[in-house]
Amino acid sequence: MTALTHATIVMERTYSAAPARVFKAWSDLEARTRWSAPADNIRIEYDAADFREGGRDISRCIEPGNDDYVAVVNYIDIKTDRRIVFAEDVSHGETRVSAALIGVELEAAGAGTRLLLTMQIVAFDGSEMEKGYQFGWNAALDNLAKEFAQ
Repeated sequence: MTALTHATIVMERTYSAAPARVFKAWSDLEARTRWSAPADNIRIEYDAADFREGGRDISRCIEPGNDDYVAVVNYIDIKTDRRIVFAEDVSHGETRVSAALIGVELEAAGAGTRLLLTMQIVAFDGSEMEKGYQFGWNAALDNLAKEFAQ
């Protein structure tokens, strides 16, 4: 049996958009689909999307030549324009690979927004999923900045 791997990752960004606009980029499915894919050859597709406290999303991270990563997200706490807290359960093919508790905090920073993302991750299979979270979320948060440049 493979030992569990634990990681806590904290990322911070400042965006030139008000907290309401940043929050909307998370709550609006079309916007989230645009900015959440971590690379040009990867796409995110939603099988279910219910952005509300108690709601649930099911998404697939699709990369050519690889089994899909399927993420089931359960929204725990949502405060409009201020924070989003959710639990995420990730499978790769038929194997559950990780679970995470993720908190997103939004705070006004002048005319913009300071975003603080904290992830507490446990990987089940020795796959170094924490590195995948680091890569994927760094790219997604960078893409989110591009969303506000439009």
